[in-house]
Amino acid sequence: MSRRDLGPGAIFGAPLALAMLSLIGLVGALLADGAWDWIGAGLLALSLAGAAAARLARRPADHQPRPSSRQ
Repeated sequence: MSRRDLGPGAIFGAPLALAMLSLIGLVGALLADGAWDWIGAGLLALSLAGAAAARLARRPADHQPRPSSRQ
């Protein structure tokens, strides 16, 4: 799949979903108490977990560090 095959939804869909989860979690936790505090914390944790999973999925399995030029 090349970059030409990807439309705006494929490129911006996941970041927008993570932003919306974070926004709903922050606003809900700020405006309400009790269960909304836990829901807000869960949504924020879910957005962080999603970002970490996306970062790990993009890393090649056979990633080798570059050799240092200093010896």
